[in-house]
Amino acid sequence: MTSPRPVTLVALGLAIGAAFHAADVLRHGWWPYQFGPSGFRMFWNALLPLDLTVIALLAWKRRVGLVAACALMTADVAVNGYAWRVLGYDAFAAAVPIQVGFSLFVLIVTCRYLAGGPFTTG
Repeated sequence: MTSPRPVTLVALGLAIGAAFHAADVLRHGWWPYQFGPSGFRMFWNALLPLDLTVIALLAWKRRVGLVAACALMTADVAVNGYAWRVLGYDAFAAAVPIQVGFSLFVLIVTCRYLAGGPFTTG
C-alpha cells in the first residue's frame, strides 16, 4: 500500500531531521550533544533512533505513526523552544520556527487522518 502524499511528507520531514542528527553523530560521535540539562541531552541524543522509529511506524502502522509523530514533534518543539527562549541557546533560533511549522503540518495531517478525512486511504 502506498502512503498518501501528506503522510509521505511527514515521513520526509522526519527523515530530514534524522539526517541532521546522523550528521551530528558522524561528526561528534554517538553522544554528540554535550550541552544543556542532562534530560535535554538525553532527549536530543535519542532523536535519531526516535525519528527512524516513527518513520518505520508511518510505513507499517500509519495511525500509530502519525500519533507518534505528533508526540515526538510536540516534545521536540517544547524542549528546543525552552532551550532557545529560556536557557538562551541561540543555536535553536532558526530551527524552532521551522519545527513549529512542521509540527502544525503533522498535527493537521494526523487530525484529518484520524477523522477519516481526505488522504486516509492508501
